[in-house]
Parts: sequence; C-alpha cells; structure tokens
Amino acid sequence: MIKLGEVPWIGITVAVTFSLYGLIRKKVKVSSDIGLLVETLLISPIAICLFIYLVKHNSNIFSVNEPVLSFYLFWAGLMTLIPLFWYTKGFSLIGIGPASMIFFLTPTAQFFLGLYYFNEPLILDKLISFIFIWIAVIIYLNELRKE
Repeated sequence: MIKLGEVPWIGITVAVTFSLYGLIRKKVKVSSDIGLLVETLLISPIAICLFIYLVKHNSNIFSVNEPVLSFYLFWAGLMTLIPLFWYTKGFSLIGIGPASMIFFLTPTAQFFLGLYYFNEPLILDKLISFIFIWIAVIIYLNELRKE
C-alpha cells in the first residue's frame, strides 16, 4: 500500500469475498452439487438482467451473425460449470486447509517461470512478499502436521 500510494481495493475485495465464500460454503452443510445448484440459481437473475441490458443497448454479441463466437459463449458456461463442480467436490473431500494450500502452487510457479524462463527482474518488494507468504504457509503446514 505504501509503495502504491493507494489502497489496493480490488485485491482486498477479491480476498475478502473469496474468504467469505469459502467460510459460507464450509458452514452450510449441503452436498457440492446442491450447493452449486443454489449458487447458480442465485446468480442467474443477475446474469439474465445483464443479458437483457445488453440486448436493449444493442451490445449483445451472442447472435446468429457471429456463429463461432456464439458457439464459444454457449459452451463457456459448461466449461466453467464442470471445473467448478469438481472444485467444490474436491473441497468437500479434502477440506478447506489442504485445498487452500493448492492455491499457492500456481503463483509460485508463475513467479519462478517469470524469474527463470522470461528473465524478469527480481524486484525486492516482490521477493519480500514472496518470502512472507511462504513463511506463513510453512507455519500453517507445521501446525497441520502437529494435529
């Protein structure tokens, strides 16, 4: 925040909302498929309203004039739904702690890929953040090991 000169509100919002989502999903005792159905039903009215808005303002690109794009858009829902279904299924099987640790693998791989493959400069701020994050992960994993 100090280096940016302003509060990174998008990152904070994403972190808070995803954490709240995880907490709610953990506390509500329903199967992953029923939970996904409820989530879809809750978000559908918003998606329908957005679609109506786009049609009324002539910004809709989902049409017969663009068949390839319409095909991709149509299947995008299914391609999102399938991984989301397996994600929630896996979350319920292994628990929130181990599943959350998986989220550290991708940014770590991207960090090393950028550093070693793309020869990006190593900025001290990013290195310090990376070290702090992995110290927290190691502390968390150590506490899991003790249980």
